[in-house]
Amino acid sequence: MSVLSTRVLTKPNQIREWLTEVAEIEAERISKRLAEMAETSIKMWIMNTSKMPTGALADAFFKEQTGPYSWGIGNISYLNDNANYWRHINFGSEAIGANWDHFTPNGPTKAVVLEGTPDKMFGQAHNPIPAHNYIEKTIADLEVAIQQVISGR
Repeated sequence: MSVLSTRVLTKPNQIREWLTEVAEIEAERISKRLAEMAETSIKMWIMNTSKMPTGALADAFFKEQTGPYSWGIGNISYLNDNANYWRHINFGSEAIGANWDHFTPNGPTKAVVLEGTPDKMFGQAHNPIPAHNYIEKTIADLEVAIQQVISGR
């Protein structure tokens, strides 16, 4: 009977480091891909639920790396500075407690009913902005995508 013997030339720590590196690369790839899918989804929902989309709000949502192995979309600071109406459209103006009672120095507009004295008019919205829920719809799309990634499809 012959005996076959083998020796492992790789130390256990090297195997652990190699496996960790492979897992980190895979985690980075998957999280970036999910961020790309979320970016596509939110832009699609914004454009498809808007009455007259210009693309400005959709373009304010983009993927960005938030850490070594994590990605995200919807930088709140950027949205507040560049598309400060994003909350109104997503959640609806009544849901966020939008204050429509504001001074309108240029007189009557079609969007508001004016009240007050001739020197100080305040507006009340005729039609508050309805909730478009594009963030919630994107989260639902991502839940499906994550399940597909987990199941290996």
